[in-house]
Amino acid sequence: MIVFYKFAEKNFVGFMLSCRKPVLLLAVLAVCGGALAQKRGMSNPQAVLIEKGTFSAGLSFGFDSWDASGDDGYNLLGIFEGLDGYARKIDVSAQSAWFVGDNLSVGLRFGYDDTRLSIDSTKFSSLEIPDRNIIYQAFNGALTCRGYLPLFDGHIIAMFCEGRLSGSVGYSKSYRETSNGKEGVYSDIWTASAGLYPGICVFATQNVAFEVSLPLLEGGVRWQKQDGTDANGTLSRTFFNFKPKLIGLRMGLIYHF
Repeated sequence: MIVFYKFAEKNFVGFMLSCRKPVLLLAVLAVCGGALAQKRGMSNPQAVLIEKGTFSAGLSFGFDSWDASGDDGYNLLGIFEGLDGYARKIDVSAQSAWFVGDNLSVGLRFGYDDTRLSIDSTKFSSLEIPDRNIIYQAFNGALTCRGYLPLFDGHIIAMFCEGRLSGSVGYSKSYRETSNGKEGVYSDIWTASAGLYPGICVFATQNVAFEVSLPLLEGGVRWQKQDGTDANGTLSRTFFNFKPKLIGLRMGLIYHF
């Protein structure tokens, strides 16, 4: 599944580069532009973009999709031959925050993640791999703290960095269709993590802002318990990632009142 995710990320990046260059530019600025903005005098740290006592609420979303097909299937990296299938990933989250200081907020975030992968039989270095279907669904929540760095006049555009303490509960199913029906593995999954998510926001009106963000630093633990016809067991994972993850890029609309 990791290989197919890398393939999805590769196609996602290509799509972003060809169709959404402005969005990618905003993301790059959010990741590395803060220090440069201060050094070059583009930012105004004393400017008040959002006043203390303000409340905000909004939605953010992300979507990724890819399809592999053809008379002979798709050749992936010269390793997988005759690849035929699809993958879909969508996540939506609602957020609310209270500004405990000028340009500084604390809040809550709740979200839903749905990932589906369906691959027909393919070959891996002449080794036949049977068809496989994977479904992953999870609900997540997070405590957030966000600081803004206003740019230029400090009233329209700003970079921000949001810290999150997150947890999620979900499940995954990995199965294939056989003459006896569906056979595979069901897993319960729990995750606890912390991370930094930089971004950039632009106010379209006095109260409504459009924002783009992406993961920069993430770390945590993940537990997985399996139960099925193929295997029974548990798996734990500790992870730490320090790199912009374009497949995790999210867009959102926020209302301030």
